[in-house]
Amino acid sequence: MPANPRTKRNPKDHTGNQKAILAEQHAEALAKRKDEIAMHQAQQKAGLDEPIALDEKGRTLQNVSEEAVAEGPVDIPPESVNIRIACDLEKVTIGQGTEFDFKEGQVYTVPLHVAQHLDRLGYVWQWL
Repeated sequence: MPANPRTKRNPKDHTGNQKAILAEQHAEALAKRKDEIAMHQAQQKAGLDEPIALDEKGRTLQNVSEEAVAEGPVDIPPESVNIRIACDLEKVTIGQGTEFDFKEGQVYTVPLHVAQHLDRLGYVWQWL
């Protein structure tokens, strides 16, 4: 009985022939990889039962591990700080719709981000 022409490889089909050769050469690695993929999919399915915390805007909240909680309290930087300015600054815009006027040597209580910005530019003489 003649071989089915559809099951016989065409010698002109270089891509199909290369695919068959490479599949034979890498059969062991492919079988191992299938097991890894199956384990990964099983882990993903197990993770579907764990709830994901969302805030009021629909953003995912970060889960804190028990180890991080056991480390102790987290130091939160102050919202405002005291600084002494090194030179006169007039109508300094930092952020949208905020203008600041500073006199040299005067102590100011400003938000932390304003103090950090002025410090990066070299205008802070002293942090108090």
